[in-house]
Amino acid sequence: MHARASLITIALLAATLTACGSNERSSSAYGADSNAATHAESPAPGKYDQTWETPYSDTTCGDYGTDMNAHERWAMAADMLLGARKADGATGLPADSEVTRFQEDMATACQGSSQLEVTEVGATIYLLDHSYAP
Repeated sequence: MHARASLITIALLAATLTACGSNERSSSAYGADSNAATHAESPAPGKYDQTWETPYSDTTCGDYGTDMNAHERWAMAADMLLGARKADGATGLPADSEVTRFQEDMATACQGSSQLEVTEVGATIYLLDHSYAP
C-alpha cells in the first residue's frame, strides 16, 4: 500500500513539474519590432518571472548548468518547488531561502549528468528531502 501511495505521489509530482515552465510567449508581445529604438526598454523580469522559454520537461541539466542564467535557474527552482508543495497541500510561497537551497540542490544533482531532465531531478530532490514538504 505504501508503494502505491509513493508511485501516485511521484506521478503527481512529475506531472506538476512537467507543467511548470511550459508557458510560451505570445508572438505579438515578443515578436521582432523594427521600431525598437522608438520604444522604451522592457523592464527587468520580476523575481518569479521565468524568462527561460524551453518547457521544463525539455530542459536538461546541461541546459541548467550552462545555458540558463542565475535568474532563470532561481525562477525555475521557485516554480518547481511551489508546484511540488501545492501537490502536497501547501497554499503559500516557499521562503526565498528554501528556493535558493532547492536551486543549489538541483545544481549539485545536475553535476552527475548533463542529460538528466530537470523535472526528474527536482521531483527526486523533493521526494528524498522531506524538509521541502509543507
